[in-house]
Amino acid sequence: MIGDMMQAKIVNELRRYPVFTVKEIAAVMQKSSNYSYLVAYRLKKAGVIHEIEKGKYTVEKDPFMIASWIVWPSYISSWAALNYHKLTEQLPFTIHVATTRKRKKKMISFMHTKIKFIKIRKSAFQGFQKIRYLDQEIYMAEKEKALIDGLISQTLSLPEAGDIIKNNPQKISRRKLFAYARPYKRLAKLLKREIR
Repeated sequence: MIGDMMQAKIVNELRRYPVFTVKEIAAVMQKSSNYSYLVAYRLKKAGVIHEIEKGKYTVEKDPFMIASWIVWPSYISSWAALNYHKLTEQLPFTIHVATTRKRKKKMISFMHTKIKFIKIRKSAFQGFQKIRYLDQEIYMAEKEKALIDGLISQTLSLPEAGDIIKNNPQKISRRKLFAYARPYKRLAKLLKREIR
């Protein structure tokens, strides 16, 4: 159906998208959607592209690289972001992704790593930035926001957050921390008491 050279060309074009659908395959090949579904099936069977969830694919094998591109808008937060910022040596078994979107599937598994989606309110969707990770751009929570998201989603306990804050006084801005905690009055109060 498609030769090795054509396959390599398609895959190379698809590398521009951390996560893509059949629509992008059709655009790259300039073919119909029906034909592109068949191409997606063949490429997946050959192990050239990987299915993240129904209808979403990637050429990447690193879950970190694709996590903030599965749903839009979103960013990586909690333990995975804290590990990225070198605030913990604990390797996260789950990559938590903060999003304002409601999803039926709250968790997926990709390359033996769980990716869990935390729904946050629109007013709290802030405190993240676009960063360069390997040769791709991804969205990552700031240190302070990763702590607040972790507490809100209960993936991080108050004592754990307290230890990270107290052990990294130069790295964490308390002003920023409490600005991100402001929408959650009770949490802000408990956190203040924890890090006194």
